[in-house]
Amino acid sequence: MDSLSDKAGFLIVANLIKYAIGFLVPVAMVRLLNQHDYGTYQQVLLIGNAVIGVMVLGIPTSIYYFHHHTERGEQPVLALQTGVLLAGAGLIAGLVVALMSPWLAVRMNNPALQSLLHIYALYIGLFIACEYFMHWLVSENRYRAALGWESADTFMRATVLLLPLWLGFELTGVVIAAAVYAAVRFSARTGFIWRTVRGAVTGWTRHTFARSQLRYSIPLGLTSCVGLINGLADRVLVAAYFSPAQFAIYAVGALEIPLDVIFQTSVANVLRATFPRLIREGNMTELVQVWRETVRKLALVVLPSFAFLLTFSHEFVVLLFTGDYAGSAGVFRIYLFLMPLQILVLSVIPQAFGRTRINLYLALISMIINLVLCVALIDIIGFYGAALSTVSVAYLMSGIYLRVAARLIGVRAMELLPLAALTRIGLSAAAAAVCAQLFRPASSIPSVDFIVPGMVFAIAYFAIAALLGAFTVGDRRLARRWILKLIPAYSGPRTL
Repeated sequence: MDSLSDKAGFLIVANLIKYAIGFLVPVAMVRLLNQHDYGTYQQVLLIGNAVIGVMVLGIPTSIYYFHHHTERGEQPVLALQTGVLLAGAGLIAGLVVALMSPWLAVRMNNPALQSLLHIYALYIGLFIACEYFMHWLVSENRYRAALGWESADTFMRATVLLLPLWLGFELTGVVIAAAVYAAVRFSARTGFIWRTVRGAVTGWTRHTFARSQLRYSIPLGLTSCVGLINGLADRVLVAAYFSPAQFAIYAVGALEIPLDVIFQTSVANVLRATFPRLIREGNMTELVQVWRETVRKLALVVLPSFAFLLTFSHEFVVLLFTGDYAGSAGVFRIYLFLMPLQILVLSVIPQAFGRTRINLYLALISMIINLVLCVALIDIIGFYGAALSTVSVAYLMSGIYLRVAARLIGVRAMELLPLAALTRIGLSAAAAAVCAQLFRPASSIPSVDFIVPGMVFAIAYFAIAALLGAFTVGDRRLARRWILKLIPAYSGPRTL
């Protein structure tokens, strides 16, 4: 268990750096762009994220499965053939975006989009072409390398997005810089993979994985496509129904705190690389133990974050995005209710069993319900309805996923949840939120209004959680081990 926690820890640190900086980039951009231009930027991102999510076709994720089902000598071929498949997908994606840019500009009520998408199409194609890189490093058990590459990539991306604005090049400069960044990223990652595997590549024509990979990954790709439509449905509809400035207000409020990609995605990648072996061995007892411990550890971070941000959501939005976006706080509060679901890594289990069509069927059901409900609620209560629909459907589908996962493993659904531990963590978070509310300052300084209660909350949460027994001996050992990894000086001076 500790080994899995350590492996996930490297990916969590990488994602923490990646999304902490990525989280701060919009905070800077709202101060450098007016609402119309920031709304345009969000529309460009919306289109790019949608196309990338669809056109990777689930191929990167297939590496976790095939890496455990191939001989060691065949694995370099798997890496190179995966790169070729994704390069083709990226080329198609870039061409489609460039050709559809006039239509997209009309549909989103924003003529400025057309010229920007012509440039951004290059970014999209190159980004997709090397999107298997991190999955390969994880499958090869190279977690330290994954941390280094992801960190360097993050700092470079933040620089190329903000530097043009600081130099006065406005939004067009940002999009050009993004294309340059994608070209450098593609060259560096592809060069590293080739230098790593070229000496081991034999039998290129004898060992072909493309057909098997596509059979495995196309259901995942379709699932991602449907899930992406589902996840972006509210933003797409708001972008189509409202002006760019109104979309900017909604996009800020629809900010998902990236604990899912920092913690959940990191853990999910480790589980994808671990569960197939346990299933092959028929070791369902250990699989359930790993799953329950994963849920508990994620809850230690996710549930207190949810409780604090829900209590101080207005202060959080104003602190990050200024008072001009205070109207986003209502949407933000609704979106926050997605956070508790981040303790569950439900989609991994059908994938580990090779039953990727289950993910597709559930994603289709979710998408249909969400689209219908989203349109209906927008007509009734405006863009708040889009947010309510997204959250409601997410809870419905999580319940269905939990039952499906339990049936595959052969246990009752409630056996997958460490209910006693979750109760202790939830009570600790709620009590800490009450303590922080009692110390809410009456100043007009956004940083003070948020940071002071945050300090009170953190102290209260750790104290109450310790009293209630929410932290285990293993948690304390893991925390100490990672402190020593990240801050070697913590262990004290060493004698020579």
